[in-house]
Amino acid sequence: MLRKKQYPVYFILPGIFLFVMFFIVPFLVGFRYSFTNWNFKRADFIGLENYISILKNPNMSIAFKNTFLFTMVTTVGKVSIGMLLAVLLNRKLKTTNYLRTVFYLPAVVNSIAVGIVFTSLMHPSKGLINTALRTIGLTGFQPKWLTDTSIAMLSICFIEIWKWSGYTMMILLAGMQNISRDYYEAAIMDGATKWQQFKKITFPLLMASINNVVVLSIIGGLKVFDIVVATTGGGPGYATEVFNTMIYNSYSYQKYGEATAGTTLLAGMILIITLCTYRTIAKNEVEL
Repeated sequence: MLRKKQYPVYFILPGIFLFVMFFIVPFLVGFRYSFTNWNFKRADFIGLENYISILKNPNMSIAFKNTFLFTMVTTVGKVSIGMLLAVLLNRKLKTTNYLRTVFYLPAVVNSIAVGIVFTSLMHPSKGLINTALRTIGLTGFQPKWLTDTSIAMLSICFIEIWKWSGYTMMILLAGMQNISRDYYEAAIMDGATKWQQFKKITFPLLMASINNVVVLSIIGGLKVFDIVVATTGGGPGYATEVFNTMIYNSYSYQKYGEATAGTTLLAGMILIITLCTYRTIAKNEVEL
């Protein structure tokens, strides 16, 4: 009897071991090095100088603003569009499975490849988007999507939303299909409209799935790096500089201690924000 109760533990031990070895241990080692001036030969303890240096970086305010702007815009966009797609595809149609696959496919494409493709599509003069705008007569509306400082960050947000909305859709769709049809049948008998069914049944019972996609989106937004590097590299100027590109620049200039301090700050920021978000949304969850 005791062996039966312990049996599931054997399945999680490899996962725990990998998590500790590749996440916890590197984090603790990095936390230690964040208080040193280190290279690959030695590490001299310098206290909080790395943290002070990165917080005094003249680009810090821009990086924070852009990181949080990207996180908020993409989270709202991915969850909203993902919810809309999930509602539309949560029905038995001949093309449902095909459309689910089509909308999900961008999530499996490498972010660097996506960035390269959209860099071409958003070229101000030769890009397909502006060419299409000229074709339909909007010659006066030719935005410089990735080179205009006022809209470059929002253009990257659009690319991120396009890539991950299908992934969000699949999680929400799985949650919707876990809701018993009995609730909807009772609501229909009471004369509830589609909107009332969504508001009173689907949305409350889907809150656990919404919590998951919001937290995942926030984590992804705060960690954003690859899509920015692939499209603008943090430019033009510092218009799309984010926290991770600033850390990357520190590594490039061989400021390893400062860069490690930056990753530690980012990890702490992600932990605090995601925990607060998760607990806030979890209060509104309804058990099935």
